[in-house]
Amino acid sequence: MTERQTSGALAASPAGDARRCGSRTSSARHPDVSSRPRCVPLGVGLSTFRFVDLFAGIGGFHAALSALGGECVYVAEMDDDARAVYKTAWLADVAEDFPFTRDINDDVPPLDDVSTIAELAETARRAGGGTLKHIPDFDVLAAGFPCQAFSKSGHQKGVLDETRGTLFYNILRIVAEKHPKIVFLENVRNLVGPKHRDSTFRTIVEALRGVGYVVSDKPTLISPHKIANHLGGGPQVRERVYIMAIRRDLAVNETEFPGFDFGSWDPTTWRIAETKLWDEAPAAISEAWLRSADPETAARLASLCDVDGRDLAVADEEWVAPWRDLLAAVVNNGLPDGAVPFPGHPIWFRVAEPTWRASQYAEAAAMGQPWKADFVRKSVKFLDDYATEIDAAGAREEILALGNNSWKKLEWQAGDARSLDECLIQLRPSGIRIKKATYAPALVAITQTPILGSDMRRLSPYEAGRLQGFPDRVYEAMARLRHDGSRKPEQWDRAFYKQFGNAVHVGAVKFALVQFMGHHFRSALPDDPALAGLYEACSQTRVWDETVAPSIGTPTFHQPDLMRILEPAAETARGSDVHVEALAS
Repeated sequence: MTERQTSGALAASPAGDARRCGSRTSSARHPDVSSRPRCVPLGVGLSTFRFVDLFAGIGGFHAALSALGGECVYVAEMDDDARAVYKTAWLADVAEDFPFTRDINDDVPPLDDVSTIAELAETARRAGGGTLKHIPDFDVLAAGFPCQAFSKSGHQKGVLDETRGTLFYNILRIVAEKHPKIVFLENVRNLVGPKHRDSTFRTIVEALRGVGYVVSDKPTLISPHKIANHLGGGPQVRERVYIMAIRRDLAVNETEFPGFDFGSWDPTTWRIAETKLWDEAPAAISEAWLRSADPETAARLASLCDVDGRDLAVADEEWVAPWRDLLAAVVNNGLPDGAVPFPGHPIWFRVAEPTWRASQYAEAAAMGQPWKADFVRKSVKFLDDYATEIDAAGAREEILALGNNSWKKLEWQAGDARSLDECLIQLRPSGIRIKKATYAPALVAITQTPILGSDMRRLSPYEAGRLQGFPDRVYEAMARLRHDGSRKPEQWDRAFYKQFGNAVHVGAVKFALVQFMGHHFRSALPDDPALAGLYEACSQTRVWDETVAPSIGTPTFHQPDLMRILEPAAETARGSDVHVEALAS
């Protein structure tokens, strides 16, 4: 075991010491950690593993990995606004020379004479880490990298050349040279879609296997709404691909990770303004919920949402009244209980304009889009079938007079909802989408931020962070920046929505890593001290208790086993206040 590993595995400091790169949370302990006694108590300051955070955004991976005891040792992020949030939230207590790079290309010089994975592995072996002088040694690499198509011309030369010029090339260079124990990559679902699965995704898998890692060639997809609330899930559909790899020489079980076990959780039970998350509050902090909460909690969360200090209300926007009144007219015209007020297909009110209707039929024929012609016909039928209700609400003229053409199209996904109060509303370029207030669509941009129908306002940046599973400390960092006078608060808000929309979901990352560790170490403890600490932290979570332990049992940590694993680090611990024997007791 190297000196770097021992210092990372046995960094001794009294409980409550200043955080090293934010590895210790400043408030409550990780909400997914059970109360079962620890065999290696993280509270004594043990940093179980060291990680690097690439394309880090505002620190979604950091939040998840530090909650499991990890210590961040290197960060790469280019966006200035995200860097400001990350530094304020996670790096306030670190030294000025902490390696927080803007452009990862500056720290990963290209190897022009290396074209294949075999050549890269050999070059890395000879270099012994020498070409990446600005990146410290570490145990876990985390990266939420952009989806970039790889070069088809490079395919003729080899997997490595296929990735040249992409951000994954930098990841691969670091992995080949630094040999982290675990690689955790996140990307959009499109990575395994028809366009990329047999090219980009396949290349990533082959590349990681080529440098000595166990990684599945079957896409592992995850979304927070599929994970139970008490296991770190959240009411948001956000399907992402996780590519998780472990060094083959360290895995006890070398079979590929088969995918996630979501248990019996039913995503339709989510209620965005009711279902409690880790802090016993829902993702969306509605006026009704605030009235039911204890005064202290209500005051704190109301302050964080700061609805009054932001322009979030939509009740007076011109699109609201016509659609609200039309829905009321349909419901009040004898709609039976349980019946759906509107059909599920897109409703284009502009079909009432003969010229526009004719243009859509012509475009559908010219482009070979029979589905579009079908929607036009169905929309015409809707206007005929609902003529009584439309006339009663005066909706035809009001909707056609709206200033934005996308507001003239309705996508009703709310089933038998009777009022907009029951719904989430999203103003999309394709139309107004309305669904029940169960779980939200994926956060993407401020202009499409979900609207909470019960309060007729957009979700606040704080609530966007809750949908992504972020601890309050991140939004508290944002609030400090919002009021620092460097720019207008509304400009910061636009940046915050973008940052949360680009982030990884914190709870989903923890959920995935716990199940991944449970799979690869089903029958024995890891021999590596850093992985042993991570395994121990994972085994203390409710995710482990409910989704891993039933199939493999609860791990039993014996003092001789821990002593055997930690003994190589004993010399580093000797003379400090914390000893190997104390940690293993």
